[in-house]
Amino acid sequence: MSTLYDIAVVGAGPAGAMAALSACKPGLKVCLIERKPEAGAPVRCGEGIGRKGLLNYVEPRPEWVKNIVKKSMMVSPSGIKVQIANVEESYIVDREKMDSDIVTMAVDAGAELFLDTTVISVFKSGTSYNIETTSHGTLQSKIIIIADGVESKTARCLGWNTTLALKDIETCAFARIVSPFIEKETCVFYTGSRVAPGGYVWVFPRGNGEANVGLGISGAKSSSGKARELLDRFIESEFPAARVYNHHCGGVPASLWLHPLVKDGAMIIGDAARQVNALSGGGISYSLFAGKTAGTMAAKSICNGSVNYSILKEYEKIWKKSFAKQQERSFILKEFLAKNTDDAFLDRIARSLSKENPDKINYLRVFLRTFAGKPLLLYKAFRLFK
Repeated sequence: MSTLYDIAVVGAGPAGAMAALSACKPGLKVCLIERKPEAGAPVRCGEGIGRKGLLNYVEPRPEWVKNIVKKSMMVSPSGIKVQIANVEESYIVDREKMDSDIVTMAVDAGAELFLDTTVISVFKSGTSYNIETTSHGTLQSKIIIIADGVESKTARCLGWNTTLALKDIETCAFARIVSPFIEKETCVFYTGSRVAPGGYVWVFPRGNGEANVGLGISGAKSSSGKARELLDRFIESEFPAARVYNHHCGGVPASLWLHPLVKDGAMIIGDAARQVNALSGGGISYSLFAGKTAGTMAAKSICNGSVNYSILKEYEKIWKKSFAKQQERSFILKEFLAKNTDDAFLDRIARSLSKENPDKINYLRVFLRTFAGKPLLLYKAFRLFK
């Protein structure tokens, strides 16, 4: 038995949920397939997003916002702290609640939701895609939007090369802690080969003495269980006697976005498409944008029961115009830093910046100071922003 849909979305994270919501319009049959028993859990991110980055794509509900962050702090390998007060106001959101609510909004708009359903295989047959699932047999859809994360099996089924070099993936461990030592309105980032080789540790405060703590290390410097081991060691050192819960691990892409984003009636979005800031690992705003754009174009492309594939390709054009260059810059900067910084270098930069007024320090100033002693690198970095 098979069921024919106009648009099927695989994956109910922020990208997939937003795609399903944006795809729903009168007369269209949309489904959203999620392998987990519930949408939004577990969350493999720090839950941080710029206020503007959220408001551009969805009206946030008050219960989504756990904390408002107005400052950042960077801690060098030897423990030198650099306060950055001149930063964009950001939200720490409850991703589980936000993702779940966007999924509910999609269902209310008409999408059919299949939870606890794994996609086994996908192939195109005629003008539709056959989607073989564990719980609901074979579903058919004229368009498929792939949003099933960095591991995306669906993308591989449809011919995308999803292979990542070890240097282009961050092996991450995450936990939630409760401790009196958490900075209330400050995101704190720790660097250095001792705490996170080829990466960094982040502490994002959720309010009420609670924080998300995560650690990402370059896949080229990782081994089985290393990220979790380093994270546990960090928490024990920096937050003694903290209550630690909600441990989980996973990968975060730190590569260039996948080309193409559209093949026939298949579209790829979010982590599956590597639409992530390769330097920071942040991707919520990219995912919301990609989901909204892909879903809108998918709905627009269907007319009188047929798909106008040229309209689907508008999604990639819009992504290129809006965020492609920004994402590509983050990748090149990540490559620069990986090859040209070490613990001693990071300490020198931190020592210099620590003497300045925090209210006058912003990310651009940190960037300039980082490359100041290496004029050739500074020249190459500035060329990225032309």
